Formats: sequence, structure tokens, C-alpha cells
Amino acid sequence: MKRAVLIFSALGLAAAAWSSVAAPLPDSGTPAPGVKPLGFVPQTSVPESIMTGAIPRSTTVAPVSGSLKAGLDALSSNNPQQAISIRNGMGKGTLDRHILTWAIAVSGIKGVPSYEIAGAAQELKGWPGLSKLRANSERALYDENPDPAAVLAAFGDTAPETTPGAMILSRALVSAGKQAQAAKYIRKVWRSEALDKETEDKILTEFSALLGAADHKARMEYLMYRGRTAQAKRFGDMGQAQSLHKAWSAVAGKAANAGALLNGVDSKWSKDPGYLFARIEYLRKQDKYVEAAKLLGQMPSVRDALVNSGEWWNEQRIVSRGLVDQGQFKEAYRIVANHVATNPTDIVEAEFHAGWYALRGLQDPATAEMHFRKILQVSNGPISVSRAWYWLGRAAEAGGPGKSSEFYAKAANFPSTFYGQLAAEKLGRKTLNVSYPSPSAEDRQRLQSREAVQAIARLEAAGHGWRAASLYLALAEQLQSAGELAILTAQAERSGNHHLSLQVGKIAYSRGMDVAALAFPVGVIPSNANISGSGKALAYAIARQESAFNPAAVSAANARGLLQLLPGTAKSVAKRHNITYSADKLTADAGYNATLGAHYLGEQIDAFGGSYILTFIAYNAGPKRVPEWIARYGDPRGKSINEIIDWIERIPFPETRNYVQRVMENYEVYKARLGQTPDIERDLIGGRSSS
Repeated sequence: MKRAVLIFSALGLAAAAWSSVAAPLPDSGTPAPGVKPLGFVPQTSVPESIMTGAIPRSTTVAPVSGSLKAGLDALSSNNPQQAISIRNGMGKGTLDRHILTWAIAVSGIKGVPSYEIAGAAQELKGWPGLSKLRANSERALYDENPDPAAVLAAFGDTAPETTPGAMILSRALVSAGKQAQAAKYIRKVWRSEALDKETEDKILTEFSALLGAADHKARMEYLMYRGRTAQAKRFGDMGQAQSLHKAWSAVAGKAANAGALLNGVDSKWSKDPGYLFARIEYLRKQDKYVEAAKLLGQMPSVRDALVNSGEWWNEQRIVSRGLVDQGQFKEAYRIVANHVATNPTDIVEAEFHAGWYALRGLQDPATAEMHFRKILQVSNGPISVSRAWYWLGRAAEAGGPGKSSEFYAKAANFPSTFYGQLAAEKLGRKTLNVSYPSPSAEDRQRLQSREAVQAIARLEAAGHGWRAASLYLALAEQLQSAGELAILTAQAERSGNHHLSLQVGKIAYSRGMDVAALAFPVGVIPSNANISGSGKALAYAIARQESAFNPAAVSAANARGLLQLLPGTAKSVAKRHNITYSADKLTADAGYNATLGAHYLGEQIDAFGGSYILTFIAYNAGPKRVPEWIARYGDPRGKSINEIIDWIERIPFPETRNYVQRVMENYEVYKARLGQTPDIERDLIGGRSSS
């Protein structure tokens, strides 16, 4: 028996905690005697109050030992065995040993043994973020490829959570003569995981006997719903669905012969959901929304048959909006009221659309109220909750159930959100409560007693501060004290990482913690930046949304730095304002990027008559979209606040619609944080001329 099993046995790793939440292995046998299955304590089961450091430590960071730095350096050199050897020479129970044990286990480097990762899960109980160790251990086990008995013992009665885990367990099950159980895991991966070509080839080589034509056709569909037409081709062939793949690919690529290819699809696929989807997509891309809506009515009622309910909801959303543009609110409502969304984010969007269509298009506040309330059942995030309460208020104003003032008051409890701010305006409130939490002495002592927090300081002192980022983020998910979170974000800022500080604040705030100010930090824009073109609050608002305060950020479109400027745009702005242009400084000098970005923002605001809404659209979707959407929906400038809100919600691109709302709320919060008077209604109606 290979060493993996011996180590599992020696460590006595208990599977009970993990098995209680993991999916059971179908018809699995009893693990080999004397061998304990891999067991990880799920992160959610660790009480927040557990103190991971047995002995309180001083806030002063002791000099970093040569061993800790050497071990971390070995990991950076892709030498996990040397790191393990150094760690084994450290005193048991010491902080530095725990730090190196953690770094080895979470590194994801090939060559870290599965037993090492399993041991870390036990040794570091109480540390945040250990849930990822299960996946790392499965990958390591796959690389080690121990004998089948060792693999079966390692998994016990738990199901694999990764593709490598499914492959190594299926290999062991096949060896044990349990092909049916192995097929369940391989088919699940084959039908529901992205996979690269190399992994696909490995599965086909080893497990082809477990996969049939139906599985290959299902894989083709999985990939087609995600737009991976080229990767899907061979599975169309293997699944004997060549005509369906060819037609669907033509639709996706907007080929001129797409209609003819759809008509030529093999008749055996005439009632196939994938074929129906391709026909709907084809009609929708030609703006034939009425015809597409009729086909949407033929969707199968069984959600699993849809393969990708998110993409079906996407078609429902786009088609319904096309109908709304044609004034057909009743049919648009019917589509979204029967949405197939399963993801909570999609459900929120679907229920909002249904409620909004009912209220604003059908003048049916009672029906609208029903949909807005459903949002509260599936989300507790500040943005979604405030949106629901605000629109419940609007429905009540229109004659629906409840008191509008009570609904607006609940929405206004989220002052950093677009709809929370609008609700506050409805109540006549002119201030935003985004005060910074005041940590108590108890908060400081409790945070410092956490071994993971002590580890952050040690990692930073050792020159490996970048490794600490995952600890910061894991703590943001775990901590329950606003004071502790405030100290944590301040610590990230002191290390010069404003991006990380923002991430910590956003994670905590999204959990419902009362820490809005932490999600809107200041300090990333240097005092020497000339941001007179836009003003400091607007520069912060854009930078928060564009780069999340990462001065070195580079997007897929090559937008760069704090305010995500394209090099060509930055060069033109620099020339117009007599500033020496430097491409390197766009990502190396936050002040330089902010200066050029602020000038560009100022120019865009002027170009759109002071309108913040149109400026934000241009910044996100490109200036050409502004006249296009004005032609379609009218000019929002000079309209009433309710008309403007509807106009924003009519923006057809979800990303841009969200962007406008997020930047607008950012702007109001930063005005408050920087000593200005926030007034979202005035800024939406009058733009810069009213600020």
C-alpha cells in the first residue's frame, strides 16, 4: 500500500464532519480497515469565536526567522519538498510552522502530497479559508495515482468535488469492478464541466467505455450554450448530432445561411431543446421578438432538459425587452413571469423584470408587489434588497399593498446603494450614514489573538505579503465584528494595497455587515493628482468600479490602470492637456492615471451636456451607444426622476445598466465621505450643472 494510505491512517483523519455535508458515494463499500477516509471540516462549521492562537501574542512582529523565509522562498521556486523539509525542522505548534504548513497546503503546486494537505486541514483548525484544501488534496491524489484501495479509502463515502477527483475515484471504481458508480461521476463531469482539450482527451482515452452517444451530444450542448462552438464540434460528431451542431454554430456566428441550416437539421432533433434554443436565438438576432416569444412558450417544463437555464433566461430577458420596446408589455410580462432562472442572481433579475413590467407597463401594482417580494426571498445582498424595498414602495404608492413610507425606510437602511439613496430622497433625507466603524480595545485584542492575523504580519515581514491576500479575504468572509473588519482593512491599506482593502470591505458589506464605509475607502488617489476635470468624488466612483483600486490593472481590452484608460485615449488626452505621455506610467503611477482619467471624464461630461448618466454609459459601453439609446428611448436629460429611473432600467445591456447604477451610488457615497452634500435625485436630473 502506498504512503498516502499509511499517512491517512497515522493522522487518523476523521471523515465524519466532511461526510455530513458531502454527497455520498453511491453504493460505496466500507473503507479498508485501519484506513481513515479523507475528511475536511467545512469552513462554515468553524465558529467565528474560536481563537486559533492558544497564547496571545504581542502586536510587535518578531524578526522573521531564516527558516520561514527560506521555506516560503522554496515554494516560490516551485520546490515544495524543500519547503516541507524546512517546515519539518520547525518546532511543533509554533506560528512559523503553521504559516509554512498553510502556505504549502494552499499553494496548489504539483508535488505537494495529498497527505500533507490533509494534515494541514487538521493542524490548522480554526484558520479561515481552509475549504479550498479539499480540492487541492483531490488534485494531489490524482497526480500521485496511488493504488485503488488507497483512493477508495481516501474518499470514503464522500463524492469528489473536482474533475481530477472524479477521474481518480472513477479509475479506482473501475478497478474494483464498479463501472456503474464510476460512470455516474464521469458522466457528471462530461455533461457539466468546461474542461480543456487535454482533459477531454484524457477522459476519452481512459473512460470512453463509460460514455455513449447521448453523453457526447450532451457535452456538445453544454459547450454550445457557452459559445464554445469549435470545441463542441467533435462531440456533435460523436453524438451523431452533426446537423444540429452545424446549424447552431451558424446561428451563433450570424452566418448568412443559418436559416437554411436550421431548416436542414435532422428530423430526429425537431423536438430537441437545443434545436428550439437555436431557433429562438436565430429569430431574436433578427429582432423578430413576437416569433421568438411564441417559441419560448414551447420550452420544456423540466429544468434539467434545458441544460443551461441561465442562457434560457437570458433569451427570455432579451426577447421580453424587445417586446417592451414595441409596447407589448402583456406578452413581455408573460415571458418573464414564467422564467426558468435557477441561479439566485438570475432569479432576482427575473422577478424584478416581472414586477417592473407589471407596475410600469400594466399598471398592476398588486401583481408587481408579489414579484418584488420574491426578491427578498432569494437574496440578502444590499443591492438586491434595497432594490426590492424601493420598488415595493413604488408599488404601494400606485395603490398596491402596504405603506410606501415603511418600504422606503427599509430601502434607505442601505445608504450605499442606488435604490437605498433614492428611497432616502423619497423620505426627505439629505445625508448618508457611511460613518467609519470605531474599533474597541476588545476588537483589537480579539483580532490580534487570531493566529491567521499574526500570520499576515509575518508573511508581510518575510517579503511574501502577496501570499497573505487569501487570508485577508477569508477573514472578510468570517469575521463578525465591524471593529475587527475596520482594523483589517486599515492593515491592508498600510501595506499599500488599496485594492485588497476594498475587496475586504466589499466582501464584508455584501454579507450584510454594517460596514458600508469599509467598502468605500479613500486614499488610493495621490494628493498630487490633478483631478479637477471630474472632481475627486467622481474619480473615486469611477476608479472603484473600473479597477477596484488596482493601479496595475489591465483589462482584456487593454484598458489600463486606476481609471482603466485605453492607451490611445490616454495619449490623446495627454496631448490635449499638454501632459507628457507615458504608457508605462498608466499602470505604474496612480496619480498620473487619475490625472488623465479625470481630464477625460471632464471632457465626456461636457460632451453630454453635463449628464452623468450619459457619461457613464459612454465610459462603459462606448460613446456611440449614447445617441443609439437616446433614439430608442428618448433623451433622459430634463426628465422627472421617475422617468429617469425607468430610462436607466431600459438600458439593454445588463453590464452597462448595472454600471450606471453602481457608479452613481459610488459618487454619492464619496461625496459624503469627502465632505460634500450627496443628492442623487439632483445629480440624476441635473448632472454636473446641479452639483
